[in-house]
Amino acid sequence: MNIVIDALNWISSLGPMIMMPIIILILGLFFRIKLNTLLKSALTVGIGFAGVNIIINWFISQVGPSVQLMVKNWGIQTSIMDVGWPARAAATWSFPLAAVMVFIILGINVLMLIFKKTNTVMVDFWSYNHYIFVAALVYYATDKNIILAVIFGAIDAIISFKLADWTTPLVEDYFELEGVNFPTANSVGWAPLAWLLNKLWDRIPGLNKVDARPEKIQERFGFVGEPMFMGFVIGLVIGLLAKEPVDKVLIVGMSTSATMVLTPKMMQILMEGLLPFANSVKKFLNVKFPGNNFTMGVDAALTVANSSAIATGIIMVPITLVLAAILPGNKLLPISDIAYQAMWLSAWPVAFSKGNIIRGILSTTIITACVLLIATNLAGIHTQLALAGGFQLPAGMTQISTEDAGTHIIGFILMKIAEFISNIF
Repeated sequence: MNIVIDALNWISSLGPMIMMPIIILILGLFFRIKLNTLLKSALTVGIGFAGVNIIINWFISQVGPSVQLMVKNWGIQTSIMDVGWPARAAATWSFPLAAVMVFIILGINVLMLIFKKTNTVMVDFWSYNHYIFVAALVYYATDKNIILAVIFGAIDAIISFKLADWTTPLVEDYFELEGVNFPTANSVGWAPLAWLLNKLWDRIPGLNKVDARPEKIQERFGFVGEPMFMGFVIGLVIGLLAKEPVDKVLIVGMSTSATMVLTPKMMQILMEGLLPFANSVKKFLNVKFPGNNFTMGVDAALTVANSSAIATGIIMVPITLVLAAILPGNKLLPISDIAYQAMWLSAWPVAFSKGNIIRGILSTTIITACVLLIATNLAGIHTQLALAGGFQLPAGMTQISTEDAGTHIIGFILMKIAEFISNIF
């Protein structure tokens, strides 16, 4: 088991630029994809991931300090430190049952495919860490009950596969990703709430008439409505709220503008590599298992390249900070991954609203409030998991959590159910 964990940790430590091409090569050889198609797909996907990561990380490095200044200027103080999703993922892979859960989830996916209970082929093995995280939450919440941990971690995977099936038409229609879906638990778990909220906005007079899709904004306002101009203005507002000097305000503005223009272009490169691979795998599976319509399950990070998700996510940065300061019951200061998580959480709200940024902001604000409260509630267990994984608490801190942990809505509900069962028996 330790060998498996070490191998997974080594592969994941390389980052998606290397990890995804390795996975594509291994799976491609298994599914007998032509070598020239396979190599081109693997390299193109790696280049695409590199481009996206370079732009997003550069954006965070340019805008992050201004966000921290906003926190300082507004005097926001909380008692729980957000240590970032990498710390959460590292602690998850150090969980004693991690290797066991990998094989259990893989087996469940295979059985569901054989018995036609899902069309999702979960090829993103790195994202298994989300289901393992749920198992870890249940493990510590039930005084280390191994059976409940395994059962509820598996249930989280099953629910995620089914939700991925449900959202596949939306992914193919709105995100234009043919043959791909997103079983990532910390993303797809919010799809039902995003769908429900969009139905609510449909029933509110006035709001249901507002069409704030980027193309409509651009059509009405011309260049002013283009992503590059909108991004520049949003960046200027962030810089001004941070009380930055003029030169820094302009840098933040241009950085935001560049991010909104370049990220979708990098994602186009990534998809040029991923789609031929996914189509080849689907063709192989459909020949072996006729009557099925298989879909490749990949990381929902692909959604952050959507122009509406980017715009909504960037606007959500200051909104998230305001929520952290005023939301009753919240004790988490979401600094580490705030920009990335904001875009991530915006994906389903903008997808169900067909890119409507106004609706996207409204829905994402509600979802973000839920995320902050869940992350606060999970702090105690999250701290146990982190300490068991070798994490050192910063001086003066007694508890840690992550905004990423709060995104596991299904896992949180399952943990509470497991806690209830454990208390009864």
